This record gives sequence, structure tokens and C-alpha cells, in this order.
Amino acid sequence: MTIAKLISYCIAVAMAIVIYWAQTQVSLLDSPIPQLPWGVVSLVDLYAGFTLFGLWIAYKETVLKTFFWIIGLIVLGNFTTALYVIYSINKANGDLKVFFMGDNT
Repeated sequence: MTIAKLISYCIAVAMAIVIYWAQTQVSLLDSPIPQLPWGVVSLVDLYAGFTLFGLWIAYKETVLKTFFWIIGLIVLGNFTTALYVIYSINKANGDLKVFFMGDNT
């Protein structure tokens, strides 16, 4: 699980940097991505992943925690995914069942 945590930290740092960089280049609301066919495909793919990951969060967490993690996914994308994986690894204390299933083990 140490490698998963290291990878998640690297992704979180990379996502924070690239989100900041992108926002300094063009406002999120002025992005040309929704006007491009592959941009639409990328957005659908992204939000399909958020939905699946959000279901995992909902299975593991309380309603209130799920709400805040889902808002994070919608606003910050896979930066939130990386943070949630780190959070889950720390909470599991090395137990894979707890990592994947939370208190539902």
C-alpha cells in the first residue's frame, strides 16, 4: 500500500500544479474543450469515472462525508481521487479489506 500512497501523492501534486496552470491560461468557463468532439468524449469519460468512484465512496462513507467528497470530485477532479485514496490508505492501516470496503467489512 506504500506504493499506492506514493503514486497518489504524486498524482495529487501533479493535479494541483496542472489545475493551477490551466486556470492561469484560460478560465474554466471559457474553455474550448466542450466545442471539440474529442473534448466531449473526454468530459463524458471523466464524469463516468467520477460516478463510478463516487459510488465506491458512497459505499464506504457516511452520507455527509460522501456529499463533500463528491463535490470535491466535481470541482477538482482526480486531485480529489488521489486525496481520497491517500485518506483511505491511512484509515485502513494496511488492511486491504478496510481500504476497499470501509466499515462494511
